[in-house]
Amino acid sequence: MARLLYQMAWIDAKRAFQQTRLALVPIGSVEQHGPHMPLGTDFMIAEYLAKAAGERLDAIITPVIPIGYAAYHADFPGTLSVSKQTLTAYVGEFCAYLVKYGITHIIFVNGHGGNGGPLDTVGQTLRDQGIAVANFMWWESAPGLDSDWSPNGHGDAIEGSMILAIEPETFRKDRAALPVNKKLTTSLQALDGSNVSFGRGQVRVALRVGDVSDTGNMLEYGLNDTANFTRSPADANERLGREMLDGLAEYLVAFGREFLDLSFRP
Repeated sequence: MARLLYQMAWIDAKRAFQQTRLALVPIGSVEQHGPHMPLGTDFMIAEYLAKAAGERLDAIITPVIPIGYAAYHADFPGTLSVSKQTLTAYVGEFCAYLVKYGITHIIFVNGHGGNGGPLDTVGQTLRDQGIAVANFMWWESAPGLDSDWSPNGHGDAIEGSMILAIEPETFRKDRAALPVNKKLTTSLQALDGSNVSFGRGQVRVALRVGDVSDTGNMLEYGLNDTANFTRSPADANERLGREMLDGLAEYLVAFGREFLDLSFRP
């Protein structure tokens, strides 16, 4: 049964913490995803996966953290962000309460790449206390589970398909189109939000998403080896989204069960 923390009275929470060692923490972002997808895409996917997997794992599921570090998307209105330092402190402080109540294993179900660094910092701090922490970012696992699930960028058909399966009314297919990454100079082509090609190589360059794309959605060359960069966001479909959500939740359940076998000393 789902152990949604926000639905419990404190006495029920006390009992739940006595019955499980595992907590799932869904976290995402409120950021632009092009002209065709909702600002809440990242936290919507994270929350869905946490609930779907947490029920089968019998884990505590915390309320979703909707706003993460996304300042580099702020050229597009509606994007909200906190600093990396604020996010690290916030997540670290509330995880300390999970530990206080008896949680020994925490999985961040993370829907947004910009949160990765802060969550890894929190995880390392908790590891030093003997707590096992994982940062599950679905797009890292998806291509290995099924090549048809390979993302090709930000606001792409993969994310769009999952949104169609979760809240179809928020996806504007009439606005969906394959983005074009900008050429920054005659010889510098933006590959994604942090890399440019030059000659036969590539170089990391500090960029904002508005430097790369006029529409907000963008291709991310090099994201994975199986991506199809001709696949348009307009190709998103609910069937694919449902397959992905079910498959990723199943993978997360299998991982969570194995993860509970981890044991660390402080």
